[in-house]
Amino acid sequence: MTADGLSGDPVASPAAGAAGSLALRDIPIPDYCDVVIVPTAGVDEQDPRVWADAIFSHENTPLTSRGLRALRDEAIRLFDMVPPPEKEFVADEVLGSEALIIDDDDKLTVRIGVALLPGGELLQVTTAVKYRSVRGRLAFAPRRLMHAAAVNTLARRAPTTLRRRALAGNPGAASLTGQVSRKALGRGSSAGR
Repeated sequence: MTADGLSGDPVASPAAGAAGSLALRDIPIPDYCDVVIVPTAGVDEQDPRVWADAIFSHENTPLTSRGLRALRDEAIRLFDMVPPPEKEFVADEVLGSEALIIDDDDKLTVRIGVALLPGGELLQVTTAVKYRSVRGRLAFAPRRLMHAAAVNTLARRAPTTLRRRALAGNPGAASLTGQVSRKALGRGSSAGR
């Protein structure tokens, strides 16, 4: 026994999860933070960079959001202003089973960690935001209200996006959806075909 009342075994490293997220490495005490954990819905993709890309891709955005963005852009054009370019989130770093997206500007420091949790059946998205100024606090205030819900929606849609990409890009990759369909119909696998 040691002084802390535990056995003399070496201390195990902390389990993977929010406490070990890359998003919290750069911003250990964020002004805003949320963690969303969703199932991978049977998609066997081990690369966190692919998951990050699927979550934040344009094709994964719900149609209502795309429509609202189009209306905003048209309203901006009416006033002869140029709409902001469509933001593309790209993983800046991958460490183990987590991809880190860095999205900083002059008002905010933002880190988004997309991690595949041990076992590969859960996906964790950790967002950490640090305000750089009062303007940053004001700019993020409306987003703060719905950020976790929006990320939850995008993360839940990501498995479908990955399946759709696999079907569109590689006809042989249709096996996952095909297997599920055949099993649902009671036809077994297509290995012999």
